[in-house]
Amino acid sequence: MGDSGEIQEWQHLWGAKVKLPTDVPDDLLKDGIQTVQATLEKYPDFEADGMTIVEEVKTQFDERWGPSWHCILGKAFGAFVTHETQNFMYFYVGDKAVMLFKAG
Repeated sequence: MGDSGEIQEWQHLWGAKVKLPTDVPDDLLKDGIQTVQATLEKYPDFEADGMTIVEEVKTQFDERWGPSWHCILGKAFGAFVTHETQNFMYFYVGDKAVMLFKAG
């Protein structure tokens, strides 16, 4: 049993379940969530279009926020990455886990 002073590990923001603490400004996090949501809606067959989805998200982020963004999306994965400070986000959209980070 936790006490009321416990730090919350997950929070629902902009329709996604976000891992806390975040290492990204709110505007960047919001853009990441909304970009992934829109791209998943555009390609509803994740099994067939998974690579297209991550490529499109990565390309949009490179154009809007400068290179070099990386996008990992799936139902189950592990990762250990090095990223630029204030440029890492991890969240769920439905049953899909999303890791979006800048390293370059």
